[in-house]
Amino acid sequence: MQELVTPKQVARAIDVSESSVKRWCDRGIIASVKTAGGHRRIPIAAVIAYLRETRQPLVAPEVLGLPATSGQTRWVQDRALDALLESLVAGDADRSRQILFDLWLAGKPLPVIFDEVVAPAFARMGQQWACGELEIYRERQACEIMTRVLFEFRLGTPPGNPDLLALGGTIPGDHYVIPTTMVELVLQGAGWNARSLGNSVPFTSLSRAILENRPRLFWLSMSHVETPSELLPGVQSLSEALKSVGGALVIGGNALSPEILSQLPMDHFCTSMQQLVRFADSLKPA
Repeated sequence: MQELVTPKQVARAIDVSESSVKRWCDRGIIASVKTAGGHRRIPIAAVIAYLRETRQPLVAPEVLGLPATSGQTRWVQDRALDALLESLVAGDADRSRQILFDLWLAGKPLPVIFDEVVAPAFARMGQQWACGELEIYRERQACEIMTRVLFEFRLGTPPGNPDLLALGGTIPGDHYVIPTTMVELVLQGAGWNARSLGNSVPFTSLSRAILENRPRLFWLSMSHVETPSELLPGVQSLSEALKSVGGALVIGGNALSPEILSQLPMDHFCTSMQQLVRFADSLKPA
């Protein structure tokens, strides 16, 4: 998917005149930028925002680098979940991409897509693998597919407020990159300048990132705890660093028992992306 497109491309994609697209840009209906040479270019994020708000049908989505069926299928949750699971297990990247973009362009918020379709699909794959019904390479292949789709979602999501900095990542030994990438995307979509620091980052380095960047919000995605004895002191060090810069610590993930959770110093524990957005919104200045 391209990051910037021309008015002509947008016009072809939605079957309107180029002059109409330029007029919408002039009126601020679709955001646009000018190149050094004075040519108008439209961020793909602005095009997607317009499509989601207006439900404008896509006649030729491939012109914008979108999947060929994007905007033409209206999925219900259960069908989308089953279809995504099937396509991910089969290693069908194009089909997986189509399903997720169809949901997004139809107006489904990313937190809902992640909570109700993506997360359950990977949970089912995990169960199948645990029962010996799924080869591990298929699960890893699905992760690669999803990582590429999430990157495209990022290109299609407007940048957040530079003054609302959110940082986060996964703890040492946790190599699951998809959850922290989804958090980054969800927060960016909620208006934050969100940056994932990646996976399996040492606590000392996470603390340094907090002190040097002074985020208003810091997240930890915990899908795996490799060294339980290091967890409490590590999280305590992050909590102390955040207190010194006035930031809040939010934790999420399925690797923590209620007993461990009760010991961890944090401002909020999230069980879903939708819950994360509500907490993040509560931190924004009035």
